[in-house]
Amino acid sequence: MTRFSALSLFSKAFGGHQSWPEQWPDAAPKPAYDAIIVGGGGHGLGAAYYLAKKYGITNVAVLEKGWIGGGNTGRNTTIIRSNYLYDESAHLYDHAVKLWDGLSQELNYNTMYSKRGVMMLAHNVHDVQSFKRHIHANRLNGVDNEWLTPEEAKAYCPPLNISPDARHPVLGAAAARA
Repeated sequence: MTRFSALSLFSKAFGGHQSWPEQWPDAAPKPAYDAIIVGGGGHGLGAAYYLAKKYGITNVAVLEKGWIGGGNTGRNTTIIRSNYLYDESAHLYDHAVKLWDGLSQELNYNTMYSKRGVMMLAHNVHDVQSFKRHIHANRLNGVDNEWLTPEEAKAYCPPLNISPDARHPVLGAAAARA
């Protein structure tokens, strides 16, 4: 794999992006693999990486219907979190979140990982009940999560419109701080 540096990135950028080396030069399928991972988003790529790093399993196929790294993590939410209902899921994803720390330096490749909080707004009674259920499940599993009143949500995010006359009034929010 190519090692990147600020100098190499600038030279490629100013050179019209013409001579970038292929990152995966041989994409032809092999007759057999030791592991096959379905999904080439953040979690699938992470699984492939740690199979190689921790267990030496490098004969791995990552199957992706779209583009590599373009799953939910890279496309829709850009959120990697441990915000799940079931004990097993919370522990698994909490561990996965910890694996992202320092990964850019380890790979010498910008994974564009940045620790940030997340706030999900509740606009109806179902949202309130569902988010509170998630918060309680997360807290039982040691995941930092809290319920915010509309006023607390506004303090967290000052541009937020908490007017009761808004088209979709904010009834509260589930928040996890980084």
